[in-house]
Amino acid sequence: MGQKDIAEKVLESYNDVFADIVNGFVFKGKKVIKEDDLQEMSPVSAFKSGRKYHKQERDVAKLWKENGIRVALCGIENQTTVDSSMPLRVIAYDGVAYKKQLVENSKSKKKKKKEPVEQPKFYPVITFVLYLGDRPWNNNKNLLDVLTLRPEFKPFVSDYRINLIDLSNLPDEQVKLFKSDFRSLIDWLKKQKDPDYEVDPRTLDHAYEFANLIYALTNDDSAVEAVEKWTKTNEGEEITMNNLIDKLHEQGKVKGQLELLSNLIKDGVLTLKQAAERMGMSVAKFKATMKELAIN
Repeated sequence: MGQKDIAEKVLESYNDVFADIVNGFVFKGKKVIKEDDLQEMSPVSAFKSGRKYHKQERDVAKLWKENGIRVALCGIENQTTVDSSMPLRVIAYDGVAYKKQLVENSKSKKKKKKEPVEQPKFYPVITFVLYLGDRPWNNNKNLLDVLTLRPEFKPFVSDYRINLIDLSNLPDEQVKLFKSDFRSLIDWLKKQKDPDYEVDPRTLDHAYEFANLIYALTNDDSAVEAVEKWTKTNEGEEITMNNLIDKLHEQGKVKGQLELLSNLIKDGVLTLKQAAERMGMSVAKFKATMKELAIN
């Protein structure tokens, strides 16, 4: 599993974030699902093809219980690119989860042969596809969108709609429903499209995981470096989206200046000492900062 895949899953695997995602989309921001009511589910399942079993893995999956009773299985799939096969993938995940319920109910019946037969209790399986990309996902949201289908078959083929959520294009009123670091992720995605977009000043509860997700999406570890520096130099102080963005802006500005000075040194226009003086640094500090920012 790649670093990018792992980073995308870690933030959402926290119960406060997961509950916030489902509450925001299903219950319009009301705290219906509580953190303590979520049970971790193995994201791995398998299906048989021929004589072999093949593994399939969701990004994140949790079981919601109320008073010990199973209410729903919720899964999250992250996408940074448009995938026309997504309806088929979601069907496979959901189908395995429903099959598991059938097997569990069948086993339960066998144990209670002498007791009155109860109606099987099944619960819904809901999958959210969170799209973090910037290319429009205009189609391929339903099974019928992706099938090559003769017109005569259409009345006999059940459609299957995926819950596709384009995070960077969510209406502002819907964004305000979220209260966890998921809100900050949406803010960050929107900020990339619109530099004038105002992010919520909330504190990041999982700053390091949030920064690693940004790293995974951009292949730029500036956010991770900023969080690590902030943690070391501002011990006990909270990290908000605003001060993280300020740090990134400041870091980007310094990096740009150092890259320019590095080129001037290479061209023989400046000495290392002169370049360091322009930055108000000692030569040792200048060289250490260049190394830290990976500038040759």
